[in-house]
Amino acid sequence: MSPLKFQSWFKQAKQKLLRQQHRQLVVLVGSKTWAHSLLSTIDSYSHNKGNESWAIYSADKLFFLNDNKLVFNKSKVAKKNYRHYLGTQYQYLVFDDKQLTIDAFAALSGTISAGGMLFLLWPESLDDSVLIRKSLFLQRFFEQIVTDKNALIFEQGIEQKTDFENFIINSPKANELQNSPIEVIPLTCKTREQFKAVKAVQKVFTGHRNRPLVLTADRGRGKSSALAIACAELIKNTEQALSIIICAPHQQAVDIFFTQLAHSLELENSSKTELTYAHIHLKNQLVSRVTFVPIDILLKDLPQTSLLLIDEAAAIPVYLLEKVIEHYHRVVFATTQHGYEGAGRGFALKFQQHLQCKTPNYKRLHIKQPIRWAKNDPLEQFVFFACLLNAELEPLNQQQVNLNSLSLIRHNKADLLKNEKLLTQLFSVLVTAHYQTSPSDLRLMLDNKQVTIVSLSHESVIVAVALLISEGMCANECQQQVIQGVKQGQQRLKDQFLPQSLINHCGFEQAFDYRYLRIMRIAVHPQIQQQGIGRYFLAQLSAYAQQQQVDFLGTSFGANCSLLKFWLAADFKLMRIGFTKDQASGEHSALLLKAISIKSTVTLTELNREFYRSFHYLLSEAYQHLSTKLVRLILQNTSDHVLPPLTLFDQQNIDAFANKKRLYYSCVFSLHLWLLQHLADEGVNDEAVLLLIARILQKRSVSDVCQQFNLTGKKALNQQLVDYMQQYYQKKFEDTETSSA
Repeated sequence: MSPLKFQSWFKQAKQKLLRQQHRQLVVLVGSKTWAHSLLSTIDSYSHNKGNESWAIYSADKLFFLNDNKLVFNKSKVAKKNYRHYLGTQYQYLVFDDKQLTIDAFAALSGTISAGGMLFLLWPESLDDSVLIRKSLFLQRFFEQIVTDKNALIFEQGIEQKTDFENFIINSPKANELQNSPIEVIPLTCKTREQFKAVKAVQKVFTGHRNRPLVLTADRGRGKSSALAIACAELIKNTEQALSIIICAPHQQAVDIFFTQLAHSLELENSSKTELTYAHIHLKNQLVSRVTFVPIDILLKDLPQTSLLLIDEAAAIPVYLLEKVIEHYHRVVFATTQHGYEGAGRGFALKFQQHLQCKTPNYKRLHIKQPIRWAKNDPLEQFVFFACLLNAELEPLNQQQVNLNSLSLIRHNKADLLKNEKLLTQLFSVLVTAHYQTSPSDLRLMLDNKQVTIVSLSHESVIVAVALLISEGMCANECQQQVIQGVKQGQQRLKDQFLPQSLINHCGFEQAFDYRYLRIMRIAVHPQIQQQGIGRYFLAQLSAYAQQQQVDFLGTSFGANCSLLKFWLAADFKLMRIGFTKDQASGEHSALLLKAISIKSTVTLTELNREFYRSFHYLLSEAYQHLSTKLVRLILQNTSDHVLPPLTLFDQQNIDAFANKKRLYYSCVFSLHLWLLQHLADEGVNDEAVLLLIARILQKRSVSDVCQQFNLTGKKALNQQLVDYMQQYYQKKFEDTETSSA
């Protein structure tokens, strides 16, 4: 392909794309110098390296060779911060990354506007590429490009045989759109669906309380702009000053919102986190404010607001969204359904079930029609298919699914390339279980040799999936040297999460002497959850781990009560609770192990004992603000040999406090020892004990405890403590009387 022929093709293709309002994937296979020679024939590329219509994602700091000199391109997208560019728009994107960072590819494809092209650079011939041969994911990815009638491949040294005139498929729908009259839609909205979304957002504010809106859309549908237009209309037309809060997984996610909001309010300048609008209504000056507040700060401070917007809600843990519903009564949850920031399927299936229970009158609205490009866009369809972003769950007949009908299968990854339906089933189930599933998870499944894919199937339908990764037992001399570096905190081994965590956080120096099978992901089909399938699956995985002759079956996840209870019930033991909240989940991470071999049983008991000894001590410091319900659950699973004994003197102190003979501080140490035993021995689940945990074990301040439990002050708090102790003794007396009778 010569530069002149490329230039001729580009001009024709560009005209057709603009007419159709579509976008194109073009693969340039060859050297960067050759690719640069083709792209340089495009005026906007060669004349202005900093042209805003171009973006370049490149692994190289210096991009192209030009006249034997390295040329830095000003439009280069930072590799680590590619998500910051979501919401921006380009005509052309050059993707130069031989590792093919698929999350970046998928995300940045959404920044290309109608009539634009994504130029994917590839250094090796597709027929004989070492990189492709080593990767099952890349084999599938490029096979789809080769068979995609709407993608084009130019290869260095090979004359292109494609008929350029007819290459861009002329969609009848696109032609009809071109010839149809332009419809005028109110409020500067681009589509009728977007206008409908604006009215639905406004209704959340003007209508009845506790009727939240769930607004979903694929990328490029104007969802964030709809939120902004609705806010602007409310601010301008409501007879009061408004305070509106918008939340999102990160600040960059609201850039489009604030840009559109400033435009709708006819403001020239706006902050990316706050906008203030002053206007006169009936001779009164009103000052309204729209503010970005991170989700953790929102739930900690609980600020008052006229309307709460949660954008990209699928990327926020469901339990945090549930807390939002508890405290706020006018809320809009907006999210990308097949998006690149979170698993829209999990959000739709899990959180909306919670909404149905708590707020049965909630509304749902989905925006289908794209705004940045026309329907049936070739690039969007390719990305969805290549990354399985539109993987659909296979429906299940719940009555026919029972444990005896389930089969455990270990999947051969190479076979999955030949069975697209099975691969899609597996991935679709995984997506529902994790709010951070991304295209890179598909690559992990296919390419990581240490990862095993296991499923439960009912007839031909996948009902549960697990991703397992083998870790530990690094025996060769080179690895032993790295392990020494791990112990000294100077090095890290890839795909060795469990042994490294046990060394660095639990002080278990012999961690690499054991073999582990870590459950990275586990998911049960949403239609059959809460039926014991997950518990059965874990039992099957334990048997599988025994067959593989591992020592430990392990896992790590963001700990909340329901999840932790599930794993503890399956005989997993706690090794660690993280000291800080995980940025992704908003939860403290938990690390649990289950002993599989005889060798590991004693070790597990020792590690679990050391965890509880440390946990008891740190409750008043590192874990002071850990959820009291989570603390209760953890302490209910304390082993007997960890609990400190209660002396006769302790019993006397506790009795004296219960009878108001002694002050709190003179008895609190004995109360502390008693409460640890009380929780472990009796499995207490009443809500009243949470106050004792917060005050006695976590040693939260009087003001904090009073605020959490709605008490008027110190006197009321002390009375609650005394009341609990008196009720405890009364119940104990009644139980003794009953057993004696």
